[in-house]
Amino acid sequence: MRRWYVLLIVGLIAVLGLAMASCGEEEEEDGEETPAATEPEATEPSGETPGVTDTEVILGTHTSLTGPIAAYSIIPQFTKAYFDYINSTEGGVNGRQITYIQKDDQYSPPLAVDLTRQLVEQEGIFAMFNALGTPNHLQVIDYLTRDNDVPDMFVATGAVEWVKDPAVRPLVFGSNPNYTGEGLLMGKYIADTYPGQKVGVIYQNDDFGIDGLAGVELGVADKAEVVSSQPYEVTDPDLFAHVERVRSDGADVLVIFSTPLLLGNAVKHARADLGWDVPIFISAVSMNELTALIGGLDNMEGVMGPVATYTAQQTDNAGIQRHLEILDASGIGREKASVLTLYAQYVAELMVETLKRAEEPLTREGLVAAAESLQDFTCSVCLFPTTLGPDDHDPSQTAAFGVFTAEGKVVIEGPAYTWEGVSVADLSADVLQVVEVPADAVSP
Repeated sequence: MRRWYVLLIVGLIAVLGLAMASCGEEEEEDGEETPAATEPEATEPSGETPGVTDTEVILGTHTSLTGPIAAYSIIPQFTKAYFDYINSTEGGVNGRQITYIQKDDQYSPPLAVDLTRQLVEQEGIFAMFNALGTPNHLQVIDYLTRDNDVPDMFVATGAVEWVKDPAVRPLVFGSNPNYTGEGLLMGKYIADTYPGQKVGVIYQNDDFGIDGLAGVELGVADKAEVVSSQPYEVTDPDLFAHVERVRSDGADVLVIFSTPLLLGNAVKHARADLGWDVPIFISAVSMNELTALIGGLDNMEGVMGPVATYTAQQTDNAGIQRHLEILDASGIGREKASVLTLYAQYVAELMVETLKRAEEPLTREGLVAAAESLQDFTCSVCLFPTTLGPDDHDPSQTAAFGVFTAEGKVVIEGPAYTWEGVSVADLSADVLQVVEVPADAVSP
């Protein structure tokens, strides 16, 4: 039991790192640079396309392997494990081994700039893959895509900045469900389930929360009313005052866009301290058992939020079985299976499938075209398919709802909504369609 508790706490730190990094919520560090992490030398590429030989393709990323969100390193750690699995079991992709170079930017934007230059100019990467964090990546996006024509594959963030207009960023592809879409489906569900009710929203005052609030407002449309919207800063110690203000404004339903620590304590304050028993909806960022540990099992029971993959506990699913086997074979260990490792497999499978579809000879233009050819591709741990195209670089546009049980587990149930193929600018409650949740994903 003690070992299980320690693993939960380590996982909690990881989820906090994911939420902070993927949303770009933090203030930039003081800019002090530290030496980059030492990486294995990449094979010298030959031919006209950087990062490609007859036997190898080189991908790179700037990410946080150390520093304030070091626990987030489980994402590139598992992604590399998945690529190694493909290299050993399938001989790589189209005869090429995948080399994945990870540069540790320690969540410092200036360091991310220097390391990205190293990846392009010294390592000769073919493409950037799953780069972490909006504030860091904004500092390198023009250098990558405008100055060097490097494809920017499946960025690790749900900010709408990356997917709102592929014509402006034709080499950039997202990965997470965008936060406006996430808020939209929560707002739609609230409007359909609690019509005429008053809604209160507590949101982080940055891309994460602002995008999410916009989605909730679109989703409720004229069937419910947002009567209170309370922003908070990432430096705030708690959300107690925000919960109390939303309650005093007369909200009947509460939506929170926050990281697990603040969110769990906010739910505990609402339920245990105030005795406020209202429906609560939360972002996918915090839909995990660790949030239940913080908020308390009794308090978190019934809280809902979007989910897009199977859970690590659904071991009857073939994709989850293979996920756990890869964790064991890599030395990471299946006990570390989590929303983070499942996300890592999702983006790794997207990258492998894209490489498989790219025409020979392998070029950067061909990689982008291959990504845009993905139609109804479902990764082995995903609930719903991915469809991309020249006007749609947003791969995750469908989600079901997860619900916390009395045991602190997240179980999947319907309905599921999709906004597949709809641009951010055109999102509204009217565009959402109900889709079936896979039968083996829904808890009895």
